Amino acid sequence: MAKKISEKKPSQSISVLLIEDNKNYSETVAELLSKEKLQVDTVPSGEDAIAYLNSKEPDIIIVDIMLGDKMSGFDFITFLKNSRKYNHIPVIFISALSHESKIEEGLSLGANDYLTKPFRITELALKIKNLTKLKDSIAKKHTNQHIIEQVNNLDNDYKLSLGFAALVNEVVNNSVDMSVTDIVNKLETNFTKLDIVIKKYYHQRPVNYILVKRLQRADLMLRNSSININTVAYQCGFNSTSYFCTAFKKHFGKSPLKVRQEE
Repeated sequence: MAKKISEKKPSQSISVLLIEDNKNYSETVAELLSKEKLQVDTVPSGEDAIAYLNSKEPDIIIVDIMLGDKMSGFDFITFLKNSRKYNHIPVIFISALSHESKIEEGLSLGANDYLTKPFRITELALKIKNLTKLKDSIAKKHTNQHIIEQVNNLDNDYKLSLGFAALVNEVVNNSVDMSVTDIVNKLETNFTKLDIVIKKYYHQRPVNYILVKRLQRADLMLRNSSININTVAYQCGFNSTSYFCTAFKKHFGKSPLKVRQEE
């Protein structure tokens, strides 16, 4: 059965369904999201989520791809996107570090975005709010053919942004040597188009997006392995350890050595 975290208040206009089989983790995420002015319900499985949808429709769904029941997160996304009744609901899937290689598969099934555990609640809340605004904007614009064409263009831009995010994830997490030029060619677009789209959806330029993803991977490696800092920098795509340390401290507010010492 769905667990209701909090009663919906006027300021909590966005309703979220979280599908996560780890009860403690689910309750923690839901509680933190409620502090971001979001109304959160949780269910432990895809089957429970389908039952939930029969009585209530959330604004957005968050689903863990590795559910411990018969229906995986991928199975649930497939069900949702093949349903005329529910396929308009945005989906963000979440995954553990060891399952990041499946991100592209989830996006291809229709997920709108992803986050890798551990993630910042503020980042998840921002993705939820942005996707909800996008969905509402598209719904309001379905009034005439001219607007529908604009929405279709927006959809194409969004697909490009997701393709970029998936490709960057593959590059960063597999230490692939690929430049922005290579990424542009791989996505069959051009620098100007990619720059506009990434700034629109991620509020930063492509090169900065890639840098942040490299730094986030480095942070995870520093906290979860004993690999030395020079090797971490190299494996995350930095040719200069000094530049890596400078960029890391600027982004996280502390040096790689400080993070390693804390762990």
